[in-house]
Amino acid sequence: MHVDRENKSAKFWLDPDVSLAEHHGYSRQELRTIERIIRDHRKRLCNEWDAFCRGDTGTS
Repeated sequence: MHVDRENKSAKFWLDPDVSLAEHHGYSRQELRTIERIIRDHRKRLCNEWDAFCRGDTGTS
């Protein structure tokens, strides 16, 4: 999962567990906050990614 804001960027893996892959510009505190939000919503994020990969856009 990519999280970008202004000139900041971070990449997190969602599987097998949430982990930071790389980042540029975010502070440690910001990264902890982003990771917490991702952890809180991990199941939905994984489900949405799986649906995207299947081509399931939710529209008919």
